[in-house]
Amino acid sequence: MVKREDKTDYDSNTLKTFITNEVIKKAQKIKNKWLPISERTNEDTKILKIKTFYNLEKHYKNIFLILVKNTEKQKKIRYFLAVLLASQSSDLLVYLANDLMTKNSDLKLIQYSIYPNNSRVSLLSLIELKKVENFDLSINFLLNIRKEFRDMLNKLKNLLENR
Repeated sequence: MVKREDKTDYDSNTLKTFITNEVIKKAQKIKNKWLPISERTNEDTKILKIKTFYNLEKHYKNIFLILVKNTEKQKKIRYFLAVLLASQSSDLLVYLANDLMTKNSDLKLIQYSIYPNNSRVSLLSLIELKKVENFDLSINFLLNIRKEFRDMLNKLKNLLENR
């Protein structure tokens, strides 16, 4: 778990400072060329270019930090936390995970190749970081979503085995 040295109240301007000073220093950067991700807002689709991808495995297993360049109109960087739901995605897994995503409107579900050399497409759930105070809450929330998803998969597996 990432511990903050001081419990100062951060505002949205210091989110960048918090991420660079306390999270990225303790994370492992995944080096690669990243394909952009798309985001649907209302009826528009925005292309978001990924700046860097970090693995937070030292403190949180299967949690990633994604730094994304916003659209060309707004040049700021957006921060997403992602949890790995499945290392190899399929239509069935997307269907099951989509059920969890509809219950939690803050989450986004993407199929993305974290390690393109493997040619595997992973299933990730994303949540955007907007405030420093939400960092620990967001990580716990994502870990709970992963646990729920794994429990759902185990129930399905048990149903098929006991058939």
